[in-house]
Amino acid sequence: MKITHAVLIGTLCLVPELVTGQSVWPEINRLRNDQLGSQIYRRESILDGNLVRTLFYNNSEVAQWPFSPSGEWPKGTGINYVDGICMLVAAEAIAPRKPAPNNKITPVETYYREEMDRPLGVPPSLVNEPWGWTPVPNYANPSSSDPAMSNRTGSWPAAWPEALGLTTAFNGQWYGYFGRNIFNAELETFFVTDDSKDAEWTFPSYGFYPIKADIPTNPADPVQWYNPNIRKGLGLRVETRGFQWSHVLAEDIIFWHYDIVNLADEDYASTYFGFYTDTGLGGDADNADDWASYDENLDLTYGFDKDGKIPGRVDVKLGVYGYAYLESPGNSSDGINNDNDTDVNGVPLIDERRDDGIDNDKDWKSFVDENGNGVWDWDQTTQIGEALLNDVGADGAGPFDEPYDEVLGKIKEHFPDLGEGDGLPTVGEPNFEKTDKDESDQIGLTAVAIEKLDGKTNRDLWPRNDDVIWARMSSARFDTSVQNSNIQIVFSSGPFLLRSGINLVGFGRERFSMGLVFAEDYSDLVFNKKTVQFIYNNDYNFTKPPLKPRLTAIAGDKQVKLLWDTRAEDSTDPVLGYQNNDPKQGPKKDFEGYLIYRSTEPEFQDIKVITDSKGQPKFWKPIAQFDKVDGIIGPDPVGINGAAFWRGDDTGLQHSYIDNDVINGRTYYYAVVSYDEGFYNDTVDIKLQPAECTKIITTDLVGTIQFIDQNCAVVTPNAPAAGYVPAGATMQSVNATGTGSLKVTVFNPSEIKENAIYTVKFQSTGTSPNYVTDGAIVTRLMNGVVDSLGKKIAKNQVAYPGQPASSLPFDGLVLEALNDTSTALIDSASRWIAGDLPNLPTMLAQRTPTTSLAGPKYAGKYMYFSSDYRIEFSDTVVGTSMTSNVAFKFKQIPIKFRVFNVNTGQRMEVITELADLNRNELKLGEDRIFIVEYRNGIKTGANERWPCIVAYGFPGEDGLKKVPGAGDVFRVKFRKKFFEGDTFTFTTESQGMSASKAKSELDNIRVVPNPYIGGNIWEPRNLEGIQGRGERRIAFTRLPMKCTIRIYNMAGTLVKTLEKDSDSADGSLRWNLLSEDGTDVAFGVYIYHVDAPGVGEKIGKFALIK
Repeated sequence: MKITHAVLIGTLCLVPELVTGQSVWPEINRLRNDQLGSQIYRRESILDGNLVRTLFYNNSEVAQWPFSPSGEWPKGTGINYVDGICMLVAAEAIAPRKPAPNNKITPVETYYREEMDRPLGVPPSLVNEPWGWTPVPNYANPSSSDPAMSNRTGSWPAAWPEALGLTTAFNGQWYGYFGRNIFNAELETFFVTDDSKDAEWTFPSYGFYPIKADIPTNPADPVQWYNPNIRKGLGLRVETRGFQWSHVLAEDIIFWHYDIVNLADEDYASTYFGFYTDTGLGGDADNADDWASYDENLDLTYGFDKDGKIPGRVDVKLGVYGYAYLESPGNSSDGINNDNDTDVNGVPLIDERRDDGIDNDKDWKSFVDENGNGVWDWDQTTQIGEALLNDVGADGAGPFDEPYDEVLGKIKEHFPDLGEGDGLPTVGEPNFEKTDKDESDQIGLTAVAIEKLDGKTNRDLWPRNDDVIWARMSSARFDTSVQNSNIQIVFSSGPFLLRSGINLVGFGRERFSMGLVFAEDYSDLVFNKKTVQFIYNNDYNFTKPPLKPRLTAIAGDKQVKLLWDTRAEDSTDPVLGYQNNDPKQGPKKDFEGYLIYRSTEPEFQDIKVITDSKGQPKFWKPIAQFDKVDGIIGPDPVGINGAAFWRGDDTGLQHSYIDNDVINGRTYYYAVVSYDEGFYNDTVDIKLQPAECTKIITTDLVGTIQFIDQNCAVVTPNAPAAGYVPAGATMQSVNATGTGSLKVTVFNPSEIKENAIYTVKFQSTGTSPNYVTDGAIVTRLMNGVVDSLGKKIAKNQVAYPGQPASSLPFDGLVLEALNDTSTALIDSASRWIAGDLPNLPTMLAQRTPTTSLAGPKYAGKYMYFSSDYRIEFSDTVVGTSMTSNVAFKFKQIPIKFRVFNVNTGQRMEVITELADLNRNELKLGEDRIFIVEYRNGIKTGANERWPCIVAYGFPGEDGLKKVPGAGDVFRVKFRKKFFEGDTFTFTTESQGMSASKAKSELDNIRVVPNPYIGGNIWEPRNLEGIQGRGERRIAFTRLPMKCTIRIYNMAGTLVKTLEKDSDSADGSLRWNLLSEDGTDVAFGVYIYHVDAPGVGEKIGKFALIK
């Protein structure tokens, strides 16, 4: 199917036509009709997509003392830097019920954990709604406890609210900043808040209603002035996104992006945007010596601890954290180039806006109309068409960005959406309006106030004191006089005009972007801020890592098996340009390989041991790495402060791994991380290190796992239960020309079929010697039914010399084929195989030419063929060697042997090379045999080739070696690629249980460790802030599947009863050393009794030593 799309060439985008007499822009109507916010829709989650981990809430609050993690950095240390952060929007308005000139009011909209305005004089049912930001419903799955998170599909709503104006194509898909189901950032969250519950200013003495139609008939009636079904406050709505990238350059940063919409009837001429933050560097133990400062040139406010120490934590040196304006409010009416920017032609941008329908900086690019027919052409069948560039439509997704079909494993069919391929910029497309940061005349940081946090009066710096907050935000001062204390900070940007969207298309929306940045010290903070700004200045188009693979982990006895899919290998990165520099082929595919990480901590911090030249950890150390065979190897040339990412060794890709370096009973955290090749070119300024995808395992405050990302796993290896009979696979037959090997590994015992017969048949293209192995297909015979399982080993997997090709898992199995890709003589297998073996002379099979045949004239004659040869000797003449005009030493003589091609059965022609042309027979130790093949099977002199030369060796000095004769057979064997029809057959046996085996293995039951001396390495770590020693733990191993364990002290008193009822693969049971009443058991010697119905009993003892 071919699609064409008509276009209009112009510089303005198409906008909805206003209907005559219509007083409100349709988008404002949609937004006003959205449900109102309420704290009953409050959701809490954790951002942990890089080294920064923090609680956040969908009412705009970030971090919350005294809970963890609150601005924890680095993730896993338990060190918090922030007690709380809240967004502030303030504006000046007129209160209709206050007499002039005292009728100006300055509402401040925010939400914080404490000191918020709360309703007074309203019905009891309303008293729990603080006057501030509230979450708007339907922007997350109602059954989810999280706000919408890009990595948790269960948190997404089934359909996004109509207020967003999205098409139904977004239903069930991620509403990403970059487009539908486009995941540029590794972790993204989206939620919406409004100020509809802030009734402080609708109070009868003020009577300020942002939407005049909501003014009640009786403003003194609390039911009316606090009506929960109308908008109050300033009539604002905020669409918020948080982003995290795991790239080493951005791993210390959270990006916050705010779209603020004025739904009120009037403009706010004097508006400020900012933040309130309560510093908490070091947590509760060290919050009285915080300092703060700012850098106006960097639009940066930051906090730090004066001595960098935490009482009781001598191992910790505190860093710094900062809040940086990446995009501040714009002033589009002062005639000044506030941010000193230009368009792509170098022309200064003055009073630019992102809501005027104009590509202000002229960086938007239309599709390429190659054939000049005025339409965008795209062929659905071939997936080939004219390059769209930025002209991808309102959903931000072009044909190469379409969501991956999880069922079919292919790209879904693409159908153009609004504005796609029309030659005009459309809102939602790259480099235009909301996705172009340059279309705003930013004014930057304008005020900072740092004050001591020690009072709660109506003159202190708290969210409920609107007038105090307003005074700080609008002061245009940078007051940093208070230091070395428990401090609080307000910083802001303004004033700016926040227009109403009631009558003018696009007005009423202003955007802000912030970066929450952490660093080792101030210089590191400045470096990170500049990195943040670089990412933001590229409209968040920072290099993105490949897609995350899907990982399956299977625990075994002292081993863990990992399996993952191939979805990451087709990943693209638009930042790097186009595949093969051809826009038709879509963005560049830059996948390079996989890193396998194993940690004993869910944050993987214990393996971040590769440091830079300053001694700061920068990279994680993998236990294995598999990369493409493409010559991209060794350290990346970009590096960071002397540390370089290791790109691999051309090992070849693999999709399974067995880790045998594990201890039974210990919990391990695994991640299979995809990474790209990075970008380095001496001719351009931009140079990028390889980027890894994220690895996220989330725990709660006590260490309980809350979330495991798709490329991660939490595994505890254990010995199997007593009586366990493992699954197996047995090779039955091999019928193959190829000399490579096929290994069958049982990866998931629970999926192995009983008495199944599998046939692996290799395919190839071309003829010998120039054929190419084309992978292998698998069929399964079970219960009389033959099923084709398809191609399990792909063509490209068997193309690399010396690299094993692993299949994806199927039926619990993984195949590993090692293909002999380069033909070579096998010396050890080229030997006498029949006859008077002890007395036969040495025979040499070789390709080395004689001196007279070594020149360039004969170089092309020596060619390996993918065949083996059999030389059968006789006592009588059985043939004649052939003539050849290529060398004077070749002579046609009678011969007493025949040569056969073992693979085809064909008798071969031979040439004899005589050292002495006066002789008419071969002589031991002097003459040689040339086996002859023909290129492409065409028998001509030009096609004549010599795959092998065979020479008689010298007989022993004792003269006992004889000349070969009847019954003597010599074989010449070559390494060969798998050929069409090469077949391997194997059978499988499923796992099971044997009662008699279980009974005989009762004596193998053990308590580990025994004795228990104060602790063991299995025990979970004691998290920061958790009091006491932490959980103690021992384990009973090699137990039957179902049994009861009773533990007694030496006095015979029952201390604890444990029940086990698990699958056959797990023969262990842990005990936390708590008695039946929940108290810690005493140190000493204990007796245990194992009772396994139908199997037997076992009695033993163990010791607990203090």
